Amino acid sequence: MIYDYLLREEDSLMRPKVLRISALVAVAIAALLVVVVGHWPVGHRLTVKAYFSNVGGLREGATVRIAGVDIGSVKSVRVRPELGQEPVEVMMTLNPPYEIKIPSDSTVSLETAGVLGATYAEINTASASGAPLGPNAVLKTQPTEQMTAQQFLEFVGKAIEKKNCDCVVQNEKAEHSPPPAKRPTISR
Repeated sequence: MIYDYLLREEDSLMRPKVLRISALVAVAIAALLVVVVGHWPVGHRLTVKAYFSNVGGLREGATVRIAGVDIGSVKSVRVRPELGQEPVEVMMTLNPPYEIKIPSDSTVSLETAGVLGATYAEINTASASGAPLGPNAVLKTQPTEQMTAQQFLEFVGKAIEKKNCDCVVQNEKAEHSPPPAKRPTISR
């Protein structure tokens, strides 16, 4: 009888502790879910690869675009000499916020943002019409033309010459054109 009384009293003391601990565990689980769901990728995720002979400074984390619209990033850039002619493997993660069906015969090229900008991957779908890409698909690449220092200097030289020619033509026109007509003055 005394034992039953002590047992009931012990249960009534334990109930609030159990409830507090249960509430704390539930709050911790809810917080963990908020953190995980908050960092969960939104949209449609797809990983694709491309193989290049030279990536010209492309880095992990670089932007991947279609028609100038950012749709993902470069996940990794690895050299794989065993691949021969195109030894650089570029893995890209495409994660647009909406479903996008990229034709499997699309091509990817490397571009730069301006003259001195970062290198990024541009997927060209303009003439593509194949079935949509699947996970870990391999895109064909378009060769990137690298301008040598000599070619750059020649290009700049031609641009300067053209500018000088335009100035000379304008000066010659000014020298050979008749002087502007004088406007008559009205006296009052």
